[in-house]
Amino acid sequence: MFSQFQASYQRIDASLQKLTDSIAAYNPSLAAADELVAAEEAVKQNLDDLVRHQQNYLRIQELRATTESLDETIKTTLRLLAEARKDIASIPAIDTRPKDRKPQIDIHELLTYAKYIAPTTVPPTYRKPLKDDAQAQSKSTDPNSITAAETTGDNNAQISNGLSTPQAEDQGPAFTKAEGNVGHKSLQEQDLAWLNPDLDADFQPWPNQYVMNRGALADVQKMVERGEDPKMKLSKEEQEIEDQRRAKEEEEAKARKAEEERRAKEMFGGHVQRRGTVVEGFNPDDL
Repeated sequence: MFSQFQASYQRIDASLQKLTDSIAAYNPSLAAADELVAAEEAVKQNLDDLVRHQQNYLRIQELRATTESLDETIKTTLRLLAEARKDIASIPAIDTRPKDRKPQIDIHELLTYAKYIAPTTVPPTYRKPLKDDAQAQSKSTDPNSITAAETTGDNNAQISNGLSTPQAEDQGPAFTKAEGNVGHKSLQEQDLAWLNPDLDADFQPWPNQYVMNRGALADVQKMVERGEDPKMKLSKEEQEIEDQRRAKEEEEAKARKAEEERRAKEMFGGHVQRRGTVVEGFNPDDL
């Protein structure tokens, strides 16, 4: 920009010198005057550019100061956040809930879990006890099988010289030995199979695919696939009742038809007009 100002000033000096020389020679030159005016306009334009440049420079300085201020504010804020985070992390966690309080379970969550539990879920090795085993177990617990005391004289008072002397009591603690099977020995073979960890059997809490295919729902699905209406399908008992009803109606219809034919024979003397035959009328003039 300094070179632009120098060039414009030199242009003014040159044009002004030409104009002065022409006036001194008593021959003013219009071209020199026009060139002086153009040089002055160029200087004015350069001055306007200089003013705009200075304004922009001041604006840049203000923006730099604002940027530095904002940077310092951001740094201060981040520093405060870091200190606050350290203070929060240093606070020990305290559980305000009582220890004996049980966690609340939503009813919908409980029902969602319960719908996967079959009401008849049993281990795969479950077998109903046989009648012989049940009778044998009942006999083993019969109170009549308990042995009585060895001798009755030991329990009675000893008599000596007409005086009764009570039997000496045992000083030691009473101890009774359990007779028969106790604990896991009292379980049956089917029950012991449940406790066998080496049993290689799959536990199926619900019916498998093969059992489901033999059920009533599978039959309904097959009827739907064949285009039949399951509501119109009768069970075996209902089908038997329906067949009996139809047979009864057919028998009643046959009996009714036979009764009508018998009445027609009695009324017309055994001559019944057949359907489709033509009967000519009686004319006395034909005699």
